[in-house]
Amino acid sequence: MLKGEYGFKEWIRKMLIPFHHKINFIEELINFDKKYGIESTFFFGMATGLGMSYRQEYAKGMIHYVEKQGFDVGVHTIDISDILKIRKEYTDFKEIVLRQDFGTRVHYVRFNDDTFEKFAEAGYIFDTSEFDKKQGYLIKAPYKIGDMWEFPLTIMDGYLGKSFELMKQDTIKIIKEAEEQNMPYVTILFHDRLYTQAYSRYKNWYEWLIPYLIDNNYEFISYKKAIKELEES
Repeated sequence: MLKGEYGFKEWIRKMLIPFHHKINFIEELINFDKKYGIESTFFFGMATGLGMSYRQEYAKGMIHYVEKQGFDVGVHTIDISDILKIRKEYTDFKEIVLRQDFGTRVHYVRFNDDTFEKFAEAGYIFDTSEFDKKQGYLIKAPYKIGDMWEFPLTIMDGYLGKSFELMKQDTIKIIKEAEEQNMPYVTILFHDRLYTQAYSRYKNWYEWLIPYLIDNNYEFISYKKAIKELEES
């Protein structure tokens, strides 16, 4: 607030967050995505760590809710090096959704030299965790690792500018650069917990972003449909 990134009212809303019983805005985000025909994928944790801690039983109910609404789900993976732990996260999720055609994104998009190979070994059909934190975005085409497709993460909400206007400017710059490089797909990460007036800059950005993309004739696609296109090309 002192840096001028948001005002006093938003600061109050942020301070009240710990007292709320609601910590996700999945339903609200789904309603918005439905309105514009966005085929989002929602990722859920099967393990705890790095500030992420909720019971699998609670996640199970939300996972089934998202699926019933017609959206894809995947694993928000914690472990990036221990193949046994990676397999357990995969297996726990498989037992909830009763299928194997799902992917993953790592919590805090962390990875090492062989993380993606281990994800492929575990059975994921795609991962979308490769990201350049230093640059703040990554423009790179999807590529295959074993039987798994890696979709590099292009844009993440928290790595854009420190104001709504700067977020818009950064987004347009990245999208135009990706278009100039003939990227077939651009992956965008938006956290549902930011879809609230307590984080109005991010909420406003997402509500600006989707109509902007539509107005500029960009198309939306799910990971699964993108994989089908890639396999058939």
